[in-house]
Amino acid sequence: MRAQHRFVVTLAAALALFGGPLAADDKATGFQLNLDRLDLAVYDVDVDTDSSKFNEYSDWTTGFAIPKMVITGGDAETGRYLSLRSSWVGRRDARYTLDYGVSGRWGMQIDYNKIPHHFGNNAKLLLTETAPGRFELSDTIQQALQTTLVNQFAANRNAINYAYLNNLLRPFLAASNTLDLGLQRDRTRAKLDLGKMGRMAWNLEYKQENRYGNRPYGAAFGFGSVVELPEPIDYKTSDAQISGELKGKKGGLTFGYRYSKFENDLAAMIWDNPFRITSSTDPSAYQAPGTASVGGSAIGLAALAPDNEASWMFVNGRMKAGTWNLSGALSFGTMEQNDPLQAYTENTAIVGVGFNGQTFAATSRGALPVSNADSKVDVLTFTGSANTRFADNWTLGFRVKYYDYDNKSATIRFPGYVRYHGVWEEIGRVTVPYAYTIEDYSADLGYSIGKDGRLGLMVARQSWDRKFREIETSDEDILRLTYDTKLGRLDLRFAYEMGDKSIGEYSTEAQEVTFIHPEGINNLPALRKYDEAAREYDAFSVRGHWWISDRVDLAFGVTSRDDDYTKSRFGLVGDELIQYDAELSFAIAEGSNLYVFYHRSDREVFQRSRQSGATPSTNPLDDWDVTFEEANDTAGLGYNMTSGKWKLDLKGTWNKSDGLADMFSPPGGAPNLAVGFDDYEDIEILSFKMALDYELTPNLSAGLDYRYEDYSLSSFITRGLTYYLPGALLLNGNYGDYTANVVGLRFKLRL
Repeated sequence: MRAQHRFVVTLAAALALFGGPLAADDKATGFQLNLDRLDLAVYDVDVDTDSSKFNEYSDWTTGFAIPKMVITGGDAETGRYLSLRSSWVGRRDARYTLDYGVSGRWGMQIDYNKIPHHFGNNAKLLLTETAPGRFELSDTIQQALQTTLVNQFAANRNAINYAYLNNLLRPFLAASNTLDLGLQRDRTRAKLDLGKMGRMAWNLEYKQENRYGNRPYGAAFGFGSVVELPEPIDYKTSDAQISGELKGKKGGLTFGYRYSKFENDLAAMIWDNPFRITSSTDPSAYQAPGTASVGGSAIGLAALAPDNEASWMFVNGRMKAGTWNLSGALSFGTMEQNDPLQAYTENTAIVGVGFNGQTFAATSRGALPVSNADSKVDVLTFTGSANTRFADNWTLGFRVKYYDYDNKSATIRFPGYVRYHGVWEEIGRVTVPYAYTIEDYSADLGYSIGKDGRLGLMVARQSWDRKFREIETSDEDILRLTYDTKLGRLDLRFAYEMGDKSIGEYSTEAQEVTFIHPEGINNLPALRKYDEAAREYDAFSVRGHWWISDRVDLAFGVTSRDDDYTKSRFGLVGDELIQYDAELSFAIAEGSNLYVFYHRSDREVFQRSRQSGATPSTNPLDDWDVTFEEANDTAGLGYNMTSGKWKLDLKGTWNKSDGLADMFSPPGGAPNLAVGFDDYEDIEILSFKMALDYELTPNLSAGLDYRYEDYSLSSFITRGLTYYLPGALLLNGNYGDYTANVVGLRFKLRL
């Protein structure tokens, strides 16, 4: 049975349950149902390419559609009400929302929202998914490729290069399967409110999201053998909450409990190595296939997102004490994950070496130090505020926020690891329970100037305390000035903010905390990670709304922020952003409106580094830097008109993203010549929508819909992509240029 037909049957059952005529009668009493809107349409969709971008989050297909339906009902005497709203009935992007209850006493809502997400069409996969999460290649092909490579390695290993490998794979890729990459998210939300108008109210809420399909995943057998796969998605997220609200004359209290659970039906992915049918190991296997080795594992393994759960208790309160308004929110949560760990590898040729020097089979889960993850994090949060008004024109406020991420996960020590499924590395590693605490304090003082002006001053400090990071502490002092005023028909808001972040001692040696025995520092000592670096910033904004006349108004604004990491020799050094926007609305006549808008943002990011190997370089000639420049424009216009029986709605938008990367390196250094590129995510899209309706009767109208989109993508990420590149076997799904036209005939019914 088609989805639309199933929905019609469900709707008929609902109407029979609630009873009453669809058409309202002024003399009728009791519960009455009304069909406020029912759109029936037929669409013709034409897209000139197989790009997934046009339907990235939608389901535009040729054929019959129900774009919108609204059914309402009520009983004036009892206060009982009903509302059923739906859009794109039966399609992959459909949404259904039901509200039912009795005003002032109780109410329930059930919402079902379907969200598609398409990543790329017509991707090519050399392997075949023979079971969920299991990707296999014909033994015949594996054997042929392995034999050819082993023979060539023995005869002349230097001939094993990209051209050679490409020629080997070309006939098999030509005969391989194609698939579309994408997933579906189905969200359900059910909510029940009891005693909404009483002193004590209760709320029950349940949310669930089922996500299924696939998405691109980067698997690898080594530096020269990346295999991009469609990661199978089949998991469920559930969230339930119960809360109560106690209302008083001078305040209120909300308290409750929330539980969340994530369940993944697939614990791991397993895939065949296209170049190996039998597993082997050698010190250079992680570089295969190439001049160093043609060995490695026949099978790859990767753990997927683990099952986990979280529970939270919370209490929020507000009250008035004299001239003070007080509020606070406290919550405590625990997040846990204890999934079974996967074995070191599926490579049967690898023998592991334990802490005691004894060997073991690396494919055995029993050889692991522990069998399960045993991860647990406690999170404590508190926010509080106090605000008052005094001396007629003055306001004063205080705010505090505390966030503690307490990682209680078990520390697990591993005697070594398997590098890219190819070789055992006798380098002891240890899991590290990273943790941090954030404290925010701020005070705000305001002064009213006349009846239309306000001057504000805010000072704040944010402090971080980290564990197992390069710095333990950092403090940021913030100062913010604001001024709001009204000048006749013009409202203006000004704001300026400055911040100064200082850090404690920066320890490059922190990279060693995941090693049981120090392996040596290979990060640049002068490198500062941007989230831990000292920083100064300035920001300002101007926002305005000008009622030029009774029919014309203009909203506009300018915002800017400049972040300077002046003490960072390497890493992010500068980040500057400025944005402009304006929107003009014009009520041309009764029932006729025109609006235009424009937004632009310019961003410049400067980064510096030094080309190094396993040991950091000390030669300034090895420095290189890059300046990223991004310009994003959005413009649009709209016009809507109602005249007699005619109704017209026009919308047009233009978006353009233009970026470049300007790279520099001094002559004579290791990079010698850095090469920039001007196709740093260059995207342009032009779209136009029209809806024209004519009222045939008071309850029936006919409409014409038209939609046009033209999308182009020029990016270094997709430049020159094929299904096989040096060291990488890619899916290469199509999410690029397209031009689309959608024409629809629609009837809108109201009873």
